[in-house]
Amino acid sequence: MKMTNHQLINEEKVETKVGPNGEIGNSKLIDQSKVFEKRLIKITDGVYQFIGVGLANSTMIESENGIIIVDTGDAIEEAQEHLEAFRKITNKPIKAIIYTHWHYTMGTRAYVEKGQEDLIEIWGHELVDHNQSTSEQVELWPTTTKRGYIQFGLFLPPEGPDASTNMGIGAYLLDRKKGRTQEYIKPNHTVSQASRIVIDGINIELIPSISDTNDGLIVSLPDKGIVINNNMMGIFPNIGAMRGDYYRDPKAWLDGIKKIRDLQPTYLLGVHGNPIIGQKEALKVIEDYHDGIQFVYDQTVRGINLGLSQDELVEFVKLPDHLKSSPVLQDYYGEVAIAVRGIYCGLVGWYGNDTATIHPVTKKEEAEKIIALSGGVARVLESVQMELAQHNYKWAAQLSTYVLKVNPDDQEARQLKALALRKLSLKTTSAITRNFYLVQALELEGKLNTNKNLVSSPKLVKCAPEYMLQFFRVKVDPSKSHNINQLLGIALTETNESFGLQVRHGVAEVFKYNTVISSELSIQTTGKALADFVTGELTFKAAVELGSMKIISGKFEDIDHFFHMFDR
Repeated sequence: MKMTNHQLINEEKVETKVGPNGEIGNSKLIDQSKVFEKRLIKITDGVYQFIGVGLANSTMIESENGIIIVDTGDAIEEAQEHLEAFRKITNKPIKAIIYTHWHYTMGTRAYVEKGQEDLIEIWGHELVDHNQSTSEQVELWPTTTKRGYIQFGLFLPPEGPDASTNMGIGAYLLDRKKGRTQEYIKPNHTVSQASRIVIDGINIELIPSISDTNDGLIVSLPDKGIVINNNMMGIFPNIGAMRGDYYRDPKAWLDGIKKIRDLQPTYLLGVHGNPIIGQKEALKVIEDYHDGIQFVYDQTVRGINLGLSQDELVEFVKLPDHLKSSPVLQDYYGEVAIAVRGIYCGLVGWYGNDTATIHPVTKKEEAEKIIALSGGVARVLESVQMELAQHNYKWAAQLSTYVLKVNPDDQEARQLKALALRKLSLKTTSAITRNFYLVQALELEGKLNTNKNLVSSPKLVKCAPEYMLQFFRVKVDPSKSHNINQLLGIALTETNESFGLQVRHGVAEVFKYNTVISSELSIQTTGKALADFVTGELTFKAAVELGSMKIISGKFEDIDHFFHMFDR
């Protein structure tokens, strides 16, 4: 390689800064950390908001005889820090907790002693417990967990140039020095429609809304002119989540913003970002946020109707200047371009308007032909060097990718692509995008391996057994099972539930039975041992030796052979 990272930084005058942990990034993104300086803000008499711990704010409302907490954060440690600040204001007992949505419910134990769950009102949307506890997509956890780690910078080092910046919507997901413990407590009061309630003398209106979750509640204090919400985040929202998520419908998101506008708040408090004080200022923020999302959605649909492909739409949909300059629509978390892609896929799927994309050549074949047309690998890598020198980092990354499709171990191509991605990480203002760029750069440089089992047994064991067993469906290897039709019975000791796991010519299906399964192969096990086995923390042989799995029928060798049809 002829160029170094430092040489390129000197040649291109990239506006970068060094953050508090030595991280280097776009100066605007680094400056966003100022929003999350730890502080307790008095909103008005009896209402305080704490900012700067974790991803989300927490709000305290003084009631007649106690306090009401809105959102408890991602961890008990975060909630304890919030509570310590609130206790400098008042020592009144906690009367109620309100969840704005399911994301920030994991610190509740800091406020509620064991055995006292029914003595404190815990309010949430009726879907909060379902979203917190149910795992219909458990089979996707290996990918969504990995992408979540990438998105929130958990693969990046805690200090140095590659350390994570702020997260755009909050200071950090995880304080690595403190670590975190989590304990969610389910609501004992739920709502499914707009409801007016009174908690210890405080009039509150809870209004269901949809944003990045389907279980949101707008919390209105009509007597104080206060609205607390998760619809407006202080930055452009993450509509097209790269980590993989359900479709986040901008039209539903906009409905929630309109509900907030109807309330005409004097104080607009977000789960993320700084509070907005003053009705004129609040209404301006509401208008900008509404118009920013609607513009991106409407122009994406307009482009689709004009016949534009997904890639063409990214260039077509650009915020007008008055919205692009709005402080609450900056690309520190979500990006307009990524939102466009998310909307396109959510509305019309993967197909654009070119039938050549229906059955294209493979990416490897495409790469081989591009390299041949370019005069060989050496010429392509020369071109990558030239594009880097001219600061065309996107094309440099794409060109080097062609070489890696043909030879994934080409060290020069790996280093050049890593360099291009590092330069792109300095340009972006999005914390999410920066983290994705840097993680892949570190992988290419051989400094990081993200192919780890991130789905732990303690997390998996919380799932209902039928969800846990769904992992086997997506682990069956057709080459090992194409002429197999075999049923394994699995009986769980704790619940007396019985399941059948059938492998049928390359397909695995899970059955639930009300009675003990009669099959040639069957085992009895605990939920904990099953979780350990599914995650690879325990082999079948070890489980049998430990006594946590018992063979009911069949031979050890036959059951072991059955399990060898699945990826480990």
